[in-house]
This record gives sequence, structure tokens and C-alpha cells, in this order.
Amino acid sequence: MKYTLSRYNRFQPWQNGYHIAYNARSGAVALMTEENYRTYLAIGEKLSGRDTGELNASEQALLDQLAYGKFAFPTEYDELAAIKFTHQLNRFESSSLGLIVAPTMNCNMACTYCFEQNKRGSMPPEVIEALIEFVEKRAPGLRHVDINWYGGEPLLAMAAIEDITQSMLDLAAEHAFTYTSSMISNGYLLTPDIVDRLVDAKVSMVQITLDGPRRVHDERRPLKNGRGSFDRIIENITYAVKKMAIGVRVNIDKQYNEALIAELLAELEAAGLQQRVGIYFGLLEPASEVCANIAENCYNANEFSEVEVQYYRQLLQHGFRILRLPSPVGVYCMAQIVNAFLVDPDGDIYRCFNHVGDKSKIMGNIRNPINYEDPNFRRLFAFDPFEDSMCRECSILPICMGGCPAKRVDRNLIGEELCETWRHNLHSMLDIIAASRQQQQQAAAAAKE
Repeated sequence: MKYTLSRYNRFQPWQNGYHIAYNARSGAVALMTEENYRTYLAIGEKLSGRDTGELNASEQALLDQLAYGKFAFPTEYDELAAIKFTHQLNRFESSSLGLIVAPTMNCNMACTYCFEQNKRGSMPPEVIEALIEFVEKRAPGLRHVDINWYGGEPLLAMAAIEDITQSMLDLAAEHAFTYTSSMISNGYLLTPDIVDRLVDAKVSMVQITLDGPRRVHDERRPLKNGRGSFDRIIENITYAVKKMAIGVRVNIDKQYNEALIAELLAELEAAGLQQRVGIYFGLLEPASEVCANIAENCYNANEFSEVEVQYYRQLLQHGFRILRLPSPVGVYCMAQIVNAFLVDPDGDIYRCFNHVGDKSKIMGNIRNPINYEDPNFRRLFAFDPFEDSMCRECSILPICMGGCPAKRVDRNLIGEELCETWRHNLHSMLDIIAASRQQQQQAAAAAKE
């Protein structure tokens, strides 16, 4: 059988003569010896016909390993067509239902950059009932249902979360589908009692935002009464990590620097969270018109890619795990999936996190049949990365899939403005990821001694 090397391969020199081997289609990351790298180059010469010799035993053995990691594939196989098929399969797959549910848009914080309008009240019983009926009608054909709780601050509507969850679990038992859930929370109300109730509600992961060290976070994310929230959140996290996965998001704009990140990491380390939370640096963007007041403080993707590398290097230097990985995705986000919806407390349905509260972006209501002809469904769903020549030819297409559709439609960005930061910093981030894996292996080996 003849083989071809993947167009999504990347090899780069690393420490002590090693090379980092990465394939964007499989997400495989490995260290390759100099000898194996030379063998890889020899394989490439022979597969391309530039060297007419036969593969020797060591080359054939390495080729078998490359094929396993999708670094190589049979010549008759159309790699791009396979990726496109997987993309379309993910877009139109109907046996999984993804819901982002905002049981309230009320919040206990007054973040300086928040785009959401201040609203009160939780999802009323009639909307909860309609949401459950929405799932129940689809239940016979479902294999999996996932809910991500959102807001506002979803923990202000804990009763609604528990009511909906119980109904989902009952439907899962009746129709034999699996059920999972996660949450985006500011963490202030994530007390031990609430954590235990969330575990019972099958919430396995919570993302919490910490905007820098205590002194910065308390200024940017104060409670509505003006008091700080950092200490309480840290206290809550130290219990929550014993029961569920906790991801810490740090929203980055031009006001941040390495000193502030170092200060935050020192506070997390002092709380015993160094190896117990995953930290993710998020690009703060003017995602809607109401965010225009923060635009001048925001990085573009290219600028952010540089500071992102600096901050992840700091994580590595301070012994934190690096969880950001260049992994393949079937689609970029829910906007490209026919069976994924964001539901607000009124039952209104949206296609993007950033649209919640903007009633002009509603595509329908949970009480009514889904209208896939609605312009607010089609405007984001219509984008196909395989019809964009830059995306189609990109060497990291599988980990980006064309990027955020809303950037194209809402913000009219073009070209590399649409690209994920991987396009700009993949080389540096792979170096950091390899070093992190080595660091974790060394720590695990030391723990066994």
C-alpha cells in the first residue's frame, strides 16, 4: 500500500536534539529523536518519488507509527475530503443535543466590561416546562444531551437548575441517553453546599473568571455592593476542586502585564491550587456594540498571540499545568451545529453567547418549533470554511475550522483577523506544551520515588 504524508504535519527542533512532531488533524504531539527525524525525512523522499529506493525495515516501522497518528495515510485517501465529511457530520448530527441554558440573566457582580444588560428574575415555571418538553419530544432519537449553565450568574437560579436537571435525568433513564453538564460561573456563590448540590446535578466542570490578582480582580469584578470577591472565590475553589474540574479563565486586555500574572499565580500557589486548576487566558474582545467602550484596550488576535505565549511560559515556570492544546475540532462553535441552542430565561433562542439579551438576534422561542429558515439561524450557520480558499489551504484548518462565524458576520473582520491565535504562535506554544508534558512526567516519576 502506498502512503502520503499529511499536509497537517509540523516538525520543529526542540531540546537536546529532539524534534516536536505535531499533526493538526489528529492533535498528536510527540517527541522525535534526531535519528527518527532523519528517518522521517528519508520516508518523505521515498514516498514523493524523489528517492526511488524501497523503504527499509526501520523506515517501514516508523511509517506504521506515523499512519497510526495520522501523520501519513494511504495515497488513495482524500485527507481534505475526510475532514470536510467530519465537519458536515458534526454540523448535522442529530443524536446529540447541546443546550446552553441561562436560567437567569441577573448577576451579583458589576464587572466593568460586561456586555449583558442587568436583568432580574429566574426562568419561570412555564419556560422550564417548555424546555423540558423541547427535550422530551427529541428524546427518542437522542444518544446524548449536554447542558452548559450560563448567565448572568446561573447560581442565582439554583432551584431552576435542579428542577431542569431532575427532568433531564428522568428522561435519560426513560430513553437511554447519557446526560452531562458544566457551568460558567463567577464563583462567588460556589460554596461547599452548592458544590455538593451541583455534583448531584451532574455538573462535572465549572469555569470561573479571575481577572488578575486580588487587587485587580476586586477592582474589575466587584460585587454590586462594591465589595471585593476574590478571597471568597478562592476559598470556594479550594473546596470545589475536590469534587469537580475547575477551569480558571483570565480575561486579558492591554492593562495586563507579566508582573500582574506572576502576582496572580503566586496567590493561587499560596492557596494550594498550583496543580489543581487549569488556567486559560481569554482574549477580551469588543464582541458587540455595547462593548465599544472597551475596544481601545483590546488586543487583536495577532497581538494577543504574543502575550499569550509570554503568559503560558509563566505558567510553565511556576509549575502550573498547561491545558491549552491545539486539538482538532469538528466545528468551531454551536453556531455551526443544527442541534445546539442557547436558551435565555424568557425561552428565547440564540446562536451565540455574545447575542444574549439582544432581542434582534433571537431565532425563535423554546415554546415553538425550530425554524431553520430564520435569518438569525442562517446568518451564522451559513459559513463553510471549505468555501474559503484561505481556510481550505491552511495547515491548521482542523484546529480552527474557519474561526468564529460572528466575527465575519457581526464585526466584518477579514483575512487573518479571523484566525485563531494558533496561526501566529503555534511554534512557540508547541514548545511550551512539550516542556509542560516533560515537567509533569518528571513530577510523576519523583512522586513514585
